[in-house]
Amino acid sequence: MDTFLDTRDFLAPPSPPLIDSRRRPHGLRGLRSHLMGKAAELLLRPVKPSVRPAPPAPLIFPPNGGSCRFGLTHYGVTISNLPDPHQFLACRAIIGNAGMRAFDTDFAAQPGDGPLRTATLVHGTAAAVDGHFTRYSIPQDVELRDDGSLLRFGNELLLAGRYPDFQLKSRRAGFAVDLRLHATGDITWLAKGPLFDHIVLVTRYRGRIEHEGTSIGVAGLCTYEYARGSSPYLLYNRFLPKAAKLPWDVLSYHVIDLDAETQLLLSHVQFDGHPTTYAHLRILGECAHRLDADVHFRVLSLQSEPAVAPDGSTMPLPRQFIWTLRDTQGNDLFVIEGTVDTPMLFGVGTGYVGGYRWEGMRGAEPISGRGYIEYVDQRR
Repeated sequence: MDTFLDTRDFLAPPSPPLIDSRRRPHGLRGLRSHLMGKAAELLLRPVKPSVRPAPPAPLIFPPNGGSCRFGLTHYGVTISNLPDPHQFLACRAIIGNAGMRAFDTDFAAQPGDGPLRTATLVHGTAAAVDGHFTRYSIPQDVELRDDGSLLRFGNELLLAGRYPDFQLKSRRAGFAVDLRLHATGDITWLAKGPLFDHIVLVTRYRGRIEHEGTSIGVAGLCTYEYARGSSPYLLYNRFLPKAAKLPWDVLSYHVIDLDAETQLLLSHVQFDGHPTTYAHLRILGECAHRLDADVHFRVLSLQSEPAVAPDGSTMPLPRQFIWTLRDTQGNDLFVIEGTVDTPMLFGVGTGYVGGYRWEGMRGAEPISGRGYIEYVDQRR
């Protein structure tokens, strides 16, 4: 009997290895990655542990970034620990595009709009998954007040207010949210530079979530986030081909409420394979800064099937992962082992948001709870 080999077995590119923040490319590829990573640090400017930047003055969050040098703005509200069946709440609005692999959503643009006149929204919970992703033509579908005090995305979502008080209100078939948000005054800068910055407010929320006719009252700790970045599309409002986009390939961002007063933010990014990983501890009224720590992020296993985006592209998503944080003397600060146990919703750039259960240690103390994850993997 003749045996025929499928040439696709030879032509298909190998899958990238599981993400490990300690893995770095070698040889010429490693040198290029190192140089690109250093350039990215100059661009993204992650805030160092010893630095405590002042809040922006005035404390407003304009949708155009407040300057002609910005071509992307991002607003987010994150709740990491909701009652069943919701588990988490994600609200991530992106206005414009930045020419980066991880975030450009070329398919979302209406004819004639281009990257700068396109907005996307992912909004949902573990239960409210239908219709969680929406794309908008900014001239036709979006209302933006210059100072950021009112953002309206079609008939689906309103984010309004001025610091320190905001409102998130949304409605679509079978799902509605009405939350009042109050910033506590604890502010974290994830990044702060001339071309990109990202600020996260510690925020308390109270309100109601309705799903399929059942309404529940909710209250607790959340984040209100604002980021802005420059964009090559300011020069020419047409999407770059994928090969020409800036090689920000990987993002994994987590929000964990350790207790009613304490929040942990965990971030891992890769720029052309060069990893940067850091953690921010936020204790109400005490601190909201980056930890001076060795932070290690590792994906342990993937979900059985890759996720499929609205444009048909696929992405492997994590099932299990671990974060390890050690101080400068090598002592464990935190160990967080997570297992994703909710649907992952498309729409944070080209990536996904979801929720997970976790257990671990804070020093010598066992801890457990729920977390929120954003995950993008555009490695080639």
